[in-house]
Amino acid sequence: MPESNKAAKKRVQKANRAAGIGDETGRIVRVKEAAQMARCTICQLELKITKTNTELKAHAEGKHGKTLDECFPGAAAIAAELAAKPGKGGAAAAPAAAKKGGKKKGGDIGDLDDLLAAGLNVGKKKGKK
Repeated sequence: MPESNKAAKKRVQKANRAAGIGDETGRIVRVKEAAQMARCTICQLELKITKTNTELKAHAEGKHGKTLDECFPGAAAIAAELAAKPGKGGAAAAPAAAKKGGKKKGGDIGDLDDLLAAGLNVGKKKGKK
């Protein structure tokens, strides 16, 4: 009989505890790195740096009428580094997204010919009996 997911997880945790990996229960906890923050040089407001910096740009232009580099120096370089990292929505994820939707919804004409050759009756009309 195959092993359940719960049993498989317990087996892995037991092996982790024996090897000294993870916490006291054998779980491997992934620690997220803290979000990078930037402080406005004019009003000292602290905002998170993202790949597109939309909040930073909106703050700089809307509140102060200045550019991103005037309010948050160095934020553009950090955003470029974030965009280059592989992961969710980064530059490395773009080729995978391009491969995903390769076939059109309507199908290929060759597929339709195969259906017709298999005996699909398209031209006959059904009438009342």
